[in-house]
Amino acid sequence: MMEKRNFYSVSGIKYLRLWLSFPRIREDHDYPENTYSLILQESKKMSPIWILTILFVVVTIGVGFWGMKRSHTLSDFFIGGRTLGPWVSAFAYGTSYYSAVMFIGFAGQLGWGFGLNVLWISFGNTFLGCLLAWFVLGYRTRRMTQNLGVMTMPEFFDRRLNAPMIKIFAAIIIFLFLLPYSAAAFTGLAYLFKITLGIDFVYALLGMCVVTAIYLIMGGYHAISLNDFIQGMVMLVGSILMFFIITNKAGGFTEAISTIQTNYPAHLNNQLPPWYVIAGATFMTSFGVWGLPQMVQKFYAIKDEKQILRAAIVTTVFSFIVVFAGYFNGSMMHVFYTNPERVETVEAAKAYEARLQKTGEAHNENGKIIPVPAPYMTNEDGSQKLKNGKPVIAYDELVPRLLQTQMPPLLMAVIVVLVLSATMSTLSSLILVASSAIAIDLYKEHASLDESSQKPLYLIRFLNGLFILISALLTLFKFSFIVTMMSLSWGAVAGAFMAPYLYSLYWKRLNKYGVVAGMITGLTLNIVLFFLVNPTVAATVAILAPFVVIPIVTLMTPKPDPELVELAFAKPEEISSVS
Repeated sequence: MMEKRNFYSVSGIKYLRLWLSFPRIREDHDYPENTYSLILQESKKMSPIWILTILFVVVTIGVGFWGMKRSHTLSDFFIGGRTLGPWVSAFAYGTSYYSAVMFIGFAGQLGWGFGLNVLWISFGNTFLGCLLAWFVLGYRTRRMTQNLGVMTMPEFFDRRLNAPMIKIFAAIIIFLFLLPYSAAAFTGLAYLFKITLGIDFVYALLGMCVVTAIYLIMGGYHAISLNDFIQGMVMLVGSILMFFIITNKAGGFTEAISTIQTNYPAHLNNQLPPWYVIAGATFMTSFGVWGLPQMVQKFYAIKDEKQILRAAIVTTVFSFIVVFAGYFNGSMMHVFYTNPERVETVEAAKAYEARLQKTGEAHNENGKIIPVPAPYMTNEDGSQKLKNGKPVIAYDELVPRLLQTQMPPLLMAVIVVLVLSATMSTLSSLILVASSAIAIDLYKEHASLDESSQKPLYLIRFLNGLFILISALLTLFKFSFIVTMMSLSWGAVAGAFMAPYLYSLYWKRLNKYGVVAGMITGLTLNIVLFFLVNPTVAATVAILAPFVVIPIVTLMTPKPDPELVELAFAKPEEISSVS
C-alpha cells in the first residue's frame, strides 16, 4: 500500500493548493544534508509572494477607505450610485466572469478533453457571454431599473410585475444559495495562505475575514468595483505573460498548434468528443451567467446608456485576451503531458513525482519537448485511482504543475495575487448581493421607511459583517449540507432567474403567474436532476425549461397592469410624462 498523499477534498481548493504551491520542504520530507541551502532557496521563492500579498492587503484596505468617502446612501453602497464609468464597469463584469477556476480547473480538464476545440468556448464566452450580454441585457437593464427605481433583481421583479411575493421568494433563493458559496470562497482563500505562506488555516481564515470585512463594510460597491479594475489589470498582464512564456517553452505558437493537433487524438485514443458536447459546454459557460444576480448588478451601476457601448467593447477585448490565454494554455497540456502510467509501489510513486518536477525539460533530437506522464488521481488510502484498468488523470493538477515548473518566482507571485484578488472579488460580490436580499428586499420596503432613512444602509453594512462571520463559521465546521448547497447554487440561481429576467426585459405581456411558474420549474428541475443525473444536465435543463413554461402559463392567465408595463418600457424622454 502506498503512503497517503494529502489532498484537500473540497472542490476548487485542490487546484488552488496544487497550482500555487512551490516544491518546498514539507513535514514528511526526508531532509538531505544541504537542508539549510534548500530553505534559503525556498525563502527566496517565497519572498515575492509575501511582498505582493502584503501590498495587495494594504491596497485593498486603502480602497475600502476610498469607497467609504463615496458611500453616503444605500444606492451609493450597493450600486455605486449609478455613477460608474465604462472601464470600471467593464472590468467589474469581466473579473466576476473569469475566476481562478477558469485558469486552473476548466482550462486543464477542457483543454485535455477538447484539444484546440476548447477555443470555441473562449470565443463563445467572449462574444456571447460578454459582448452579446451587454447589448441584450445592458441597455434594457439600465433603463428599466432606473425607470422603476430598483437596485436588486428581486426588487425588479416586484416593481415590474407588481408582485411582492416574488420579491420575497427571489430574495430567499439568493440568500440560501449564495451564502454557502461564499463559505467555499473563504475556504479557498484560507488554504491558499496556508499553502503558499505557511499560515495556520484558522489564522488565515481570520485574517481574510478581517480584510474582507474592512474594505466591504466601508466601501461597498465602490470598493469592489475599483478592486475589480485593479485586479483586471493584473489579469491582463498575467495572462499575456503566461501565454508567451508557455508558448515559447512549447517551441512557438505554430509549433505548439502542430504538436497539439498531433498528440490530442493519440492521447484520447481517437475517441474524440462529439460536436454537441463542445457546443453544450460553450452554451453553459457563455449563457449561464446571464441569470446570476451578481453579474446583472454590473448593468445597474453604469452611469448611463451611452457608456454601455464602450463598456461592451472593453469587456470584449479584456475577455478575448484573458479567456483565450487561459484555454489555449489548457490545450497545451498535450504538448507537455502524455497519459499517466501505472504506479504500484512507493518508490515508483516518488520516481513519478520526480519526473513531473522536470516537466518540459527533456527534448528529442528534433528539439521537441518529450512529454511526461500526466499526474494521476488517488484513492483515500493514497493508491492510484483506476478506471477500466487505467490511471485516472488528475485534471485539476495539469495546469498547476505546468505553471509550477515553467513560471519564474516573480510571475508566480503575480499569479498568487491574481488568484487572491479574483477570489476576494467574487466573495465580496456574493456577500453584498446576499446582504441586499435582507436589507433591501425584505426590510426596506416592509419597514415603510422614507428615502432619506439611513437605517437600510446601516443594516446592509451590519449584515455584510454578519454574513462574513457566518461564512467563516460554515468554513470552520464544514457542514456536509453546505457542500451540497454550494454545488447546487449555480444551476439553482441561474435556472430560477434567467428566463424570468429575459422575458421581463423584452415581453410586455409577461405576468407574475408566468414568472412564478418559471422560477419554480427551474429551481425544482435543478434540484431533482442534480441528484438523479448530474450537475451539468441539471443546470442546462433548469435554464432552458422555464423558457417554455413561462409563455404557456402567461398566455393562460390575466394580462399585467398596463401602467406598470408602460413605465418599465418608457424611454428616457418619456419617463416624466409616464410617472
